[in-house]
Amino acid sequence: MKKSLLVLLLLIFVSSSVVFAQDNNEQSEKEYSHAQVATTAYVPYFGTMLMSLSELFVPQDLMMHYISTESILLNIPAAIVNPSYTLTGTAISTTSWSTGLFLSKYPDLYGNPSIASVFANSGLKTNMWLQYKGYAKARSMAKDGTYHEYEDLSFGDVFTAPFNPNILSKKSVWIPIAAFSAIMLGYDCLAGFDNSVFKTGESYFGKYKVPIALGTAAVFAVSCFNFTMTGIGEEALFRGTGYEEMKISLGIIPAKIIDAVIFPGVHIPQAINAGYDWFTILLTSGLYQSGVTLLLQWIYDQGGLKDSIATHAWFDIISYTLAYLFTTGTSGNNFSLNINFSVDL
Repeated sequence: MKKSLLVLLLLIFVSSSVVFAQDNNEQSEKEYSHAQVATTAYVPYFGTMLMSLSELFVPQDLMMHYISTESILLNIPAAIVNPSYTLTGTAISTTSWSTGLFLSKYPDLYGNPSIASVFANSGLKTNMWLQYKGYAKARSMAKDGTYHEYEDLSFGDVFTAPFNPNILSKKSVWIPIAAFSAIMLGYDCLAGFDNSVFKTGESYFGKYKVPIALGTAAVFAVSCFNFTMTGIGEEALFRGTGYEEMKISLGIIPAKIIDAVIFPGVHIPQAINAGYDWFTILLTSGLYQSGVTLLLQWIYDQGGLKDSIATHAWFDIISYTLAYLFTTGTSGNNFSLNINFSVDL
């Protein structure tokens, strides 16, 4: 199965090169056809699904190596269109991956081994951002009349989006965040307070006891960075690239349905590896994650990529900070500073 996935990925990469090479003599300089622009969207968008499936077959000790290599390969269409930006960004993402791999080998250097996965997550989400930038550049180089105007954002624009008062004050952003917070708080309360910091008056990272205020501040700070990167990468790729292109190529309803299947689908291999039963997996993917995907699509359609990034980031930050408060009141809780390094929500 691993070999078949690799062969399929290689076929996608070869076919994308063929698409960009075709009809070169008939095209004016810096002008792409609809098929070529769509390739910059669909190769990384659907390739990420294949990358996620590979998690079922790759040994855990090789996972970071394998996913980092695959995510870099998915940058190929963006590198063809936007070589300087993509290659520079790939160097940054590779440095982040390498740092995570180094730290994973020497956990005593920094205490909590999950910090390594924060660097890995940043590397992966940086590659997703590069893939969006390749698509945005291709759209700007499309033949006249093929695409409508498209907002090409900078990294600074999106990195500050979750903390931008102008964005957070929008009803389409703060109301979903407030509603999500209430739902997650209610869920955690129903799950019980036995392991919470509120009941024990203590907090732990695994076997290490830490002051509650310090632990909460650390988790919140790391979550703000980690899940801002998650929001940037996933919203840029899934909404700003794949969903955006499908709306144009297939229509709004097919785009919504496919994205509501693909985005939850990339989470399923992680849930399988975590040992969840199929009923829980299907319930979570079919209802919760599909519903959140449709909500993020609506927010994206209402206000654009910065709005969906801000909402996505705060969903994860709030969920994770609450998890810290409700689960780390006893030692041996296996709490880590990152859920995983692939796709979070």
